Amino acid sequence: MENRKKRILVINNGLAGGGIERASSSLANYFFDSGFDIEVLALYQDKIVFQLRDGISFVEPEFSRKNNGRVSFIFKMIKFIRREVKRYNPDTILAFSEWTNPYVIMALAGLNYPIFVSDRMNPLAKLPLASELLKKLTYPRATGIIAQTNFAKRVLEKNTGAKKITVINNPVNIINPTNDQQEKLIVTVGRLSSEKGHKFLIMAFAQILGHEDWRLGLIGDGPEKDNLIALAKELGVEDRIIFYGHLKDFSKPLTQASIFVLPSLKEGFPNALIEAMAMGKPCISSDFFEGDNEIVKDGENGLLFTPGNVQQLNEALIKLIQDENLRISMGKNASVIASKLAFPKIANEFLDLIFKK
Repeated sequence: MENRKKRILVINNGLAGGGIERASSSLANYFFDSGFDIEVLALYQDKIVFQLRDGISFVEPEFSRKNNGRVSFIFKMIKFIRREVKRYNPDTILAFSEWTNPYVIMALAGLNYPIFVSDRMNPLAKLPLASELLKKLTYPRATGIIAQTNFAKRVLEKNTGAKKITVINNPVNIINPTNDQQEKLIVTVGRLSSEKGHKFLIMAFAQILGHEDWRLGLIGDGPEKDNLIALAKELGVEDRIIFYGHLKDFSKPLTQASIFVLPSLKEGFPNALIEAMAMGKPCISSDFFEGDNEIVKDGENGLLFTPGNVQQLNEALIKLIQDENLRISMGKNASVIASKLAFPKIANEFLDLIFKK
């Protein structure tokens, strides 16, 4: 047998902006730097935001979702996956996205490849019934399943009957602070879509009285932008809200922020939150795990509120705005996550799993 590097095939949605794309491309780069032969197989055609190391092969399908009906696209995707996997002949496969993981497992039926699938969404998020059924049918056949939290593992076990589930948290990408000074600025990072809960943050911010020198910054873009701008005007706070748009590098506003907020209704294991915590920012987060939060411990390294509860969010904001010492202590406690979720540590947990004997 020829002496060659071990091959890892990473299957994802592509390299466009998003949590799945960021995590999978970052891991692919780390694996490559660690001496593995890496190929990234995208299942959708899209723009490229995240960069891969020179030497990593990147393969996109020759067909597009826009030019195919759903059923036609799925059949082409399955055929594409099987063909490209046989061509590359990897030692192991790591697939990201609960939307497409079942099709990866189906496409490789009868082929002797280890398949590890990683779920990234909030475990309580409801997929279409057909997708839920496919997960139940296919996940028990995977070599291994990666959940981001113990809560997600329990939900997966209940919904799919799968047993080979390993918990590996999201790694944190360390954002280096700029030379800017902290300001009376509250910041949130995320796509401007309804499930991210920005409207509740704007409503809570508008109800803060006596602290009109504080501003709110929204980093991100999306379909709800116009509605959020209109809401800010309606509530009379448009002059105190900054819509940054999509920023590839948001280290400057995050450095300037004195408080970070994650108002999402649903999350899996949010990059933006752990990045802000690693920077030592006092954070307010919705309790998107419904009382089983494994990131923020309420009152210790941040504050939690019930998703969509404007009053609770308002009270949390006021609590941190009025108490600088609390902001400092919570930020210090939050920063511990930088070592707990250090990228090399988490990436090696992936390697230990996909190559374990």
